[in-house]
Amino acid sequence: MAALTGRMSLDLLHPAGAQDPARWLGAVTGLDSITTTAADIAPVHALRDSVRRTAARAAAGAPASIVDRLALNAAAAVTPPRPVLRPDGRRSVDRPVPVPEVLSLLARDAIDLFGGPLAARIRMCAGCGLPYVAWPARHC
Repeated sequence: MAALTGRMSLDLLHPAGAQDPARWLGAVTGLDSITTTAADIAPVHALRDSVRRTAARAAAGAPASIVDRLALNAAAAVTPPRPVLRPDGRRSVDRPVPVPEVLSLLARDAIDLFGGPLAARIRMCAGCGLPYVAWPARHC
């Protein structure tokens, strides 16, 4: 799955690969060494739901609900994976990454998005209902 929105946290909302969490999270984050267990599926979907609701609220001009704010903050509190730059120029990590660390990375991206100036640019696609960041036209 290629990046669809330019933001990892919003790309988490796209359904491609949702049955295989390691592959799905890898596609969203670009990490290739994610380890998952059956117990990881519920937290992944819980974060996804919080991001979805918060994006919808942002598109309507409202802040995150207290429940979603607490969920994002809790996920972000985990130490995220430590990135390394490989000899081929791609990013990676130097060890298998557990899902809570990946969710921290995604939650931190969501907090940056929803708590920053781009929050006012979040829109919901009329066709599919998924959120995206509306970019202004650029002129040379």
